[in-house]
This record gives sequence, structure tokens and C-alpha cells, in this order.
Amino acid sequence: MESQFPKVLRFFTLLWVVTAIGLFAGVFVPVSLVMPISIATVVLLLIVMFSRAARKASKSISILFAFLTGVTLYSLLQFYIGALGGSLVLVIFGTTAAIFIVAGIIGYNTKRNLGNWGKFLFIVLIGVIIFSIITIFVGFSDIVMVFASAIGVMLFVGYTLYDMNQIARSYISDEEVPLVALNLYLDFINLFTELLKLIYHLKNILDRD
Repeated sequence: MESQFPKVLRFFTLLWVVTAIGLFAGVFVPVSLVMPISIATVVLLLIVMFSRAARKASKSISILFAFLTGVTLYSLLQFYIGALGGSLVLVIFGTTAAIFIVAGIIGYNTKRNLGNWGKFLFIVLIGVIIFSIITIFVGFSDIVMVFASAIGVMLFVGYTLYDMNQIARSYISDEEVPLVALNLYLDFINLFTELLKLIYHLKNILDRD
């Protein structure tokens, strides 16, 4: 069981290398294609998560997902670098990495089984997704968005604790390695984007004061 964890970390690292390639490719992607690519990325994620047949090709699909994520991440980073500055975005990324590592170590090494967290985290996740869709059509105040982003940060810290805890306690087959690594990758990406949103809206509030 434990011997599979290095394989998960290696594939997790591979996903980030592919993301970096996608980030570079994003420089050449027209803005008009970012939304279709984002939709394709979500569709890919749903396919790999809910299709048993697709799980056999989870390695290839996960790599493609990471590449497309990198492409869309370029536009996202452009916005936040413009709004917050490159240095602060870099600090937020480093903070994300530190939180992720600490939460991961705690989740992996705790003697408590966090398996019962799964349903609660999923319910909160659905709520966050629904709220995110609503924000496309409804403009909320920065104060509301700060609270929403704070919930998002806590959610993905919780998911990091949960996923690492389950890795430590579950048998992982070679076929499951890409999916387990993809879960950790999603924890990190989502934690990073929620922290970016949190700091962005906090800055807006402070600038008005």
C-alpha cells in the first residue's frame, strides 16, 4: 500500500510539468478559445470521474486535463497579476504550496480515519460549484465573495487532509494511481484559485477604505 505513494507523487509531479507546458501554450491561444477550452476541461474531468470505461485511459485523460488546465490558467494568472501584481501572486502560490504540504503531512500521518469527511466535503463542494455558477450571472459584493472564497479555501484544505488520509489507509492499484494523483492536483489548483480570489476581494475592500 505505502509503496504506491511514490508513484502517486511522481504522477502528480508529471501533471505539474504538463501544466507548465500548457501555461506556455496559453500565450498563443486566442482569448475567444479560453471559454471553450475551460468547458472541455470540465467535461474531461466529469468523464474520468464518472465513466468506468474512461478510467482505463485515466493516465492519458489526466495528462490532457493538466495541459488544458495550464492553457486556461494562463488567462487567469494574467488577470490576477494585473490586479495584484506578480510578486503577490507568487507569494500566494508559495503560500498555497506550504498549506498543501502541511495539510498533506497531517492527513497522511494522523491516526484518525477521515473517511467520514467525504460526504460532508462533497455537499460543500456542490454548494461552492452552484454559487460559482450563480456569480456568472449575479454580481455579489466583495464582502460576500471574501466569505465565499474563505469557505472555498477551507473546503480544499479539508479535501487535501481527506485525500492524503485515504491514500495512507487504502490500497492503490496501478490503474488508480493517475486518479489519486489527479485528486491531489485538483486540491492544489482549487486551493490556489480560491486563495487568489480571497486576496483579490480583500484588496478591493481595503482599497475602498
